[in-house]
Amino acid sequence: MSLFLALVLLLPSSLCHRTKAQWHTCDSGFSISATAMARNITHCRKLQTLGAELGINNYSTTPNSSTSIDVVFSALPPTPQGWIAWGVNPGRHPQMVGTRALIAFNQPSGMPVVNTYNVTADTRRGCKLEPSTIEVGVANKAANYSDETGRLTMAARLTLPPEYNVSKLNHVWQVGPRVVGTVPLAHAKTLHNFDSKETMDLESGVGHSQRHHDIGLREAHGILSVIGWGTLLPIGVIVSRYFRGSPIDTKNKWFYAHVGIQILAFSLGVAAWGIGLSLMERSGQYRAFMGHRIVGILIFCLATLQVMALWLKPKMLDKYRKYWNIYHHFVGYSLIVLIIVNIFKGYAILKPAPRWKWAYIGILIGLSCVALGLEISIWFVFLKPDDKKAQTNASDPSKTSNPN
Repeated sequence: MSLFLALVLLLPSSLCHRTKAQWHTCDSGFSISATAMARNITHCRKLQTLGAELGINNYSTTPNSSTSIDVVFSALPPTPQGWIAWGVNPGRHPQMVGTRALIAFNQPSGMPVVNTYNVTADTRRGCKLEPSTIEVGVANKAANYSDETGRLTMAARLTLPPEYNVSKLNHVWQVGPRVVGTVPLAHAKTLHNFDSKETMDLESGVGHSQRHHDIGLREAHGILSVIGWGTLLPIGVIVSRYFRGSPIDTKNKWFYAHVGIQILAFSLGVAAWGIGLSLMERSGQYRAFMGHRIVGILIFCLATLQVMALWLKPKMLDKYRKYWNIYHHFVGYSLIVLIIVNIFKGYAILKPAPRWKWAYIGILIGLSCVALGLEISIWFVFLKPDDKKAQTNASDPSKTSNPN
């Protein structure tokens, strides 16, 4: 089983290997090249999320001094009334809190504008993000909106203080739906929005982020959940429901098969649950995907209770055994419903290729057909003896009771 787990964990990581982005010449392949704000931009690159592009010119810097750089940033806001943002963070890690940002949006007059903002922890708590001065020098601000493409582009000359390491520059970008006055409203809570951050070498343009590693963990989380919770656990229920006491079952083999399958399902499911907790801790987005997380915790708790049945179930002749059986079956069937719901919640979050979702739908249809066929066979066997008995009584009058 450990070998199987290792293969499942390593496969997504190998699939998610990506070529590192770096600076390219700003040719016709970039939206930035089509705007008058290119300002002799010489280096361009496409960022990893939100269809964003970043361009700079040759910057000037000396040891223990500030760095001057011309920046152009372009992205597609969700609506024409939306906003785009790009900023730098002097902290140890690229993150929203602590970012000194430039945010561009269309004013009611239709004229785009660029303001500076200091994103603090209060912003994460839901407080309004008002324009403010920042310690990064900002000059020559300008913005442009394309009616044809719907893209917003903004440009500025930045003067970075010495504490900003140009070889490990933390930068963050974002898009949002609306602006009220000069206050941008919250952006969408999708993985693409949360992944819009990295540490970049300003000279080479190579960016490093935990996103590539997180993609592997997310895929492992999804694969283990589908195999463990979503496939093996229902198979274990089918074994218990339809093979107990069947003609092909001898010496209670159904019980050992049921327990073995459920322990394997629980092991894979717990591995998936642990990876999910790790992803939540790494992202710091504790309020994101709350429904998926709550259902996942409930599944883990109920599944743990089911496994504890190996030690806690009453003896066969115990008077409480009947009520325990009702509880055990109810929790088991409830688990299947919760698992299916949560797996589809996971698909909505990860947004994988449609074939993965349809593959699981195919698994569910297959298991349902098997269960339905076995259910029909059980009822057929249950009703068949009564028919035989009635036929026997009809053919042998001596076996019919005489009311007299």
